[in-house]
Amino acid sequence: MSLYEFSEYVKQRADALGLSMSELARQTCISRQGLYSMLNGTTGQAKISTLIALAKALQVHPMVLFRHLMHQLELSKFSTTGAKYQFDASGFVQDVTIPDNTTVVTDQVFTKVWEIQNIGHVDWVGRKLVCMDQMVNVPSVPGHISAPELRRGLIPSRRVIDIPETLPGDSVILSVEFKAPSYPCSVLSYWKMTDEHEAICFPETEGLSCMVRVVSL
Repeated sequence: MSLYEFSEYVKQRADALGLSMSELARQTCISRQGLYSMLNGTTGQAKISTLIALAKALQVHPMVLFRHLMHQLELSKFSTTGAKYQFDASGFVQDVTIPDNTTVVTDQVFTKVWEIQNIGHVDWVGRKLVCMDQMVNVPSVPGHISAPELRRGLIPSRRVIDIPETLPGDSVILSVEFKAPSYPCSVLSYWKMTDEHEAICFPETEGLSCMVRVVSL
């Protein structure tokens, strides 16, 4: 049995949450027979709406279930385009605070909070979230970053944030305190995940950002 087989993952995740198959069926509005048929592969293709309901009950991103299902269906192994590590993937969940285009006043101090989820098959250990504002690549070491140039813009209290150990399927909350510029403008701060060697984990994909409109009173 594949380590990442869909049915095994669903059962292990349900056990971790203290959910019986009966309770899982109730929460997803799937009959017990329908749930077991889906898990043992005797049913046809699962509806997307069913997988989304199942993901909600299991408290994971739907892409986690989709990718485990690919293994059960014996499709080719997935790899995230542009990821440094095979089977590594990150999913944006939500802006917990300060969604894009939030209005703040000049010199205001505020805290931006993101929620992301490990939707791949790689444990996140020793990772960091690094501010990319005005950063440049080091030509001799692809994927690495140098010290930033100091320019006007959003000012973070820290430019590097430790990401707690995050297992596949788990979500993590990350926050940064910013100070707005002293002049009206629209401004963006851009952040990306790095590994323990300071290499960018997803160099070709979108990172996290904080975009605000700064106004004066």
